[in-house]
Amino acid sequence: MELSRRKVGGLTVAGIAGLAGCSGSTSFSAEYATTDTGDTGYEQTGQRQPTMTRTFAGQEVEVTNTVTEYRKEIDLGPLGSSDVGVFAAFTSPQVQLAGQSFNPIANLDPGELVQRFQQRFDNMEDVSEESEEEVEMLGSARTVTKFSATVSVDGNEVPVFLLVANFNHESDVVVPMGIFPQEREDEEGPNVRQLMSNLSHPA
Repeated sequence: MELSRRKVGGLTVAGIAGLAGCSGSTSFSAEYATTDTGDTGYEQTGQRQPTMTRTFAGQEVEVTNTVTEYRKEIDLGPLGSSDVGVFAAFTSPQVQLAGQSFNPIANLDPGELVQRFQQRFDNMEDVSEESEEEVEMLGSARTVTKFSATVSVDGNEVPVFLLVANFNHESDVVVPMGIFPQEREDEEGPNVRQLMSNLSHPA
């Protein structure tokens, strides 16, 4: 199966890491967010600290974001087994400049976030918002938006759901996101919600 680390990883790790173009006066770093996987079957597969430099008001600023990624091997029936179950926790620092705090992704709505993911993931199509719900994360009820989409696995279209949230916590913006096949919603939907509920930040 080719989708696993090459295609879905492009959506989560590389795609999320490219979201934040921040600016400030020196350097700003986010704290990792992690989760307790419990009995969900997901395993942590990596952590990254993508760093980028931006210019604001004539000053160069270094911004360090974080991504913690988890994956699960899921049986897709005739298509075989693939680690198409993905959960990622992305964090980006709030930039402090001239007494003000801001982050370019803090005010993006879920549709805008998913649109940016899709721009970096040419194997995802037919993205559509489905519903909203509240999930307890990091001490508060957070809005989670559910999207439907399709991805290609070895030339076969696989319907998937995406669950995405975006909120401020401590001095960072936290964006948890889960992706799983629609046909496994009864099992993987609760698993992703559990991963969201079990978030820790700072890790």
